[in-house]
Amino acid sequence: MKFGVEVVFSVRMTDPSSKLLSHEQVDAWVWEQRAQARTIGFTCGSFDLMHPGHAQYLFLARQRCDRLLVAVNSDASVRRYKSPLRPINPERERMYVVAALESVDAVTVLEEDRPLSLILRWKPDLYLKGGDYQPSSLRSAKVVEEYGGSAVVIASDFRTSTSAMVERIAAIATHRPEERLTQDPPKGLALLDRDGTLIRDVPFLNDPGKVELLPGVGEGLAEMQAAGFALAIVTNQQGIGLGYTARQEMIAVNQRLFRALAPFGVLISRVYYCPHTAADRCDCRKPGAAMARRAMEEFRTPAARTVLIGDTPADIEAARAAGCRTILAGENGIGFLEAAREAVAALATAY
Repeated sequence: MKFGVEVVFSVRMTDPSSKLLSHEQVDAWVWEQRAQARTIGFTCGSFDLMHPGHAQYLFLARQRCDRLLVAVNSDASVRRYKSPLRPINPERERMYVVAALESVDAVTVLEEDRPLSLILRWKPDLYLKGGDYQPSSLRSAKVVEEYGGSAVVIASDFRTSTSAMVERIAAIATHRPEERLTQDPPKGLALLDRDGTLIRDVPFLNDPGKVELLPGVGEGLAEMQAAGFALAIVTNQQGIGLGYTARQEMIAVNQRLFRALAPFGVLISRVYYCPHTAADRCDCRKPGAAMARRAMEEFRTPAARTVLIGDTPADIEAARAAGCRTILAGENGIGFLEAAREAVAALATAY
């Protein structure tokens, strides 16, 4: 005989969408909380990629008040105070994720860069911010204290940040996996310098809008691809090491280059880049040959069927150190279309 007790738990779930309020709806919401003598906590942020630091901070913030109101920065404000490439997720989606947390009671949008106007509009009892700085360093703290509220800073036990997550994702996406290719090796491998060879050279390029394909590049790469070349970029990017360019900005520039090549049917298989400065004296920075050697190993293509096309002596030296053919193009050499056809002719004789 089987005995047992079936226990059914009924949990009342709150639809996150019901917590998303316009400023006018927040006016009424604040009035309702005041009427019931509840303390209101207010905080704000972009919350672009939610991480444990966000979750803990909002949990601890809610413990300090009866109701917690969160203002999420609009897309336009995030672009202004963080980066033209941010946010990663649009404001409505970011607001929904924040609203899904049990510790959050209401969510609205912050159109401005600073929350001062919203603070003065609703006069929360507590102005809460996450971080390691002092409450006195909050620019809106004085205003809050003048109407009788308090400013509180909540430190997190987690050291995760959205920027660190973005950097990590970019590194994972850009660095090539260690496993070997499973398909047959290409007939040839073309290693292509980027700045000054494929696109106009702009020092420390971090603006995709300034990407300009050089003459003959699209046509030349299409001919090389048709001849059996796999196409890979090998590029020095010391702007990353110097702090002028972020990895995600380099990726955005590369994406613009890929879109420029799309009408020619050209596909870039890999991007190898060196983020180090000249002072680091690494082997991957051209004229070092590490990027070229790694590419030949991963594509399983011998040096005899590999060509490096670049516009500087450093490109030429890197190719020679790797033992592969080299062609000087760009401002200091021949046109790219001519260089591509020279590479195709050389590949034909390598078989």
